[in-house]
Amino acid sequence: MNESDNIAHGFASALRANERYVAPSLTHALGAEEAYAVQRAFNALRTEPLIGFKSAANAPALQTALGLSGPITGALFATGERAPGSTIRRGEYRTLLIETELGFRTARRIDTPVKSIPELRAATTTCTPMIELADPGFDRARMTGTDLIAANSASAGFIRGRPATLGVFDVNAVHVSLKRDGELLHEARSGDLMGDQWQALKWLVNRVLELGYVIDAGHLLMTGSLGPAHPAAPGRYLAAFTGMGEIEFDIG
Repeated sequence: MNESDNIAHGFASALRANERYVAPSLTHALGAEEAYAVQRAFNALRTEPLIGFKSAANAPALQTALGLSGPITGALFATGERAPGSTIRRGEYRTLLIETELGFRTARRIDTPVKSIPELRAATTTCTPMIELADPGFDRARMTGTDLIAANSASAGFIRGRPATLGVFDVNAVHVSLKRDGELLHEARSGDLMGDQWQALKWLVNRVLELGYVIDAGHLLMTGSLGPAHPAAPGRYLAAFTGMGEIEFDIG
């Protein structure tokens, strides 16, 4: 068993036991591509269906703090989905964070790089308001960017809102707000993510293909956090997406 497999098996064991991951950077100097090799090995050990992909660390300030040169990606699994109105138990996670995002559903299999935005539009069907339930799994004070990549880029779970058909609204003009018990946590505009949701989606699709995955019809693609991530404090949360509806949930 090579070192990537050893690290991946350690992550898998910790995930099953709901224990914190041991950061590879404590003993190994992983480069980004080596970290993605660990991620692939880790994801291959999971038995639940892979249903899509996500972008993470889109904010330049976060990239700098983590020593990254750009955004990163991770895989989404079916067992991570929670229904709107759910009560999310913090004890089911290690370091739970709450993010507001948009998700796109693919209309067809994508196995070659997307060269243009019109091509990308033709390959997607709906856009959905999303809550990401992100969980880095590490003690964040000791986490590096390559640690985050290796452990599947904090991918833990998500809540989907009501999907909206593309073409009937501007995906870059959605105003997003998140409140906890009526207190505003943040506001954001969808088009501020990487300057354009379509460009963010194009980057994600092509990076996922570059890493050796194939995107299937019906896959969910989450383009990245709109506004900051918030530690999951107890309370009633309301995320509003103008023209797309709301998502309510509780943290217990």
